[in-house]
Amino acid sequence: MLKKVRVQIITDRYEVKGSFYGNTMEMVPPEAVTPPSFQGEAEHMEMTVEARYHDDGTRVCISYKESELTGMEGSTTSVSFYKSEPQTLSMLRDGTVKTALVFEQAKRHLCVYQTQIMPFEVCVYTRSVRNAIESEGVLEMDYTVEIRGAQAERTKFLMRVLPCFDQPRKVN
Repeated sequence: MLKKVRVQIITDRYEVKGSFYGNTMEMVPPEAVTPPSFQGEAEHMEMTVEARYHDDGTRVCISYKESELTGMEGSTTSVSFYKSEPQTLSMLRDGTVKTALVFEQAKRHLCVYQTQIMPFEVCVYTRSVRNAIESEGVLEMDYTVEIRGAQAERTKFLMRVLPCFDQPRKVN
């Protein structure tokens, strides 16, 4: 099933102190990791965009075009998960910005962030995932992304899948 929807995305981003690169490369339980601490004010962003919702019975994929608001204009983002593993999500971006990120609660994944100059390895640590896309149309995540040697950023992410309204017909 493929349908047109709207997605509302709300994020709060914080710069954080600390590093996940200093931990061992094994996946570690959340109680064994002291997460980076918040630093400064949150950068709040809200947007609603048209999207494609594809459910093939095994996997759900929601894709949308990024806007100037996100700083990734010219890119398409796809958030997907297998129905058998709804707490493990992937986020792929293609276009002017390219990324391949994996989000899995209480796990750390090394991923890739591709720039026009060169690719960077990033560490993604997901504190929590609440995937209720199929039942409530809601996805909530709390995660930290760190580029080795750069400031880490913690994001609280909310995605709501909304119906897509057709354009009203012109009446003569």
